[in-house]
Amino acid sequence: MSTGPRTPEGKALISQNAIRHGIFARDLVIDTGDGKEDEDEYHELLYGLMECLHPAGQMELLLVEKVACDYWRLRRVLRFETGSIRKVIDMAISDYYNKADYFGNKEHRDNAELDWEISRCETSQDENAKTRLADLKRQRLKNQLAEEVAVKVASLPAGDDWDKVIKYEKAIQRSILQNLALLKRLQSMR
Repeated sequence: MSTGPRTPEGKALISQNAIRHGIFARDLVIDTGDGKEDEDEYHELLYGLMECLHPAGQMELLLVEKVACDYWRLRRVLRFETGSIRKVIDMAISDYYNKADYFGNKEHRDNAELDWEISRCETSQDENAKTRLADLKRQRLKNQLAEEVAVKVASLPAGDDWDKVIKYEKAIQRSILQNLALLKRLQSMR
């Protein structure tokens, strides 16, 4: 029958069992759906912080895990921001390609359609094919420029999303700084 660790090294190792897999990991890491996260990445972050910050005792271990949780949430905020921007860009590009005149005729053909027709004109021996090819390449360039403009115009999240990103990012950064300051204070009292 084991009576537990007897050496100081063994006791130090066993004292981290509560944090070894992260007290908060089960509730923090999203494990289903489109936003699925990798629990191993979280543990890598946690162990890296533990190695860097050298916590001793349960309170210091919990503070380090709280910092890891906050950094994990910060990553999530950045993914939200990226997703919000991507949504606006995709919508602008979709609007560009789906814009139609009064009769329902689309004003712009998509790149796949243009590329297919360009390849046909490049292999054609018809004299009109060269003129048509130049026109198709101009349309292709126009599409490329329109997409670049959409990216530049939508490089920030839309109104409410921007407010959310700033709010959560500031709150998380404040929490990180507070927990690191408290950890430093505890470590100085050792």
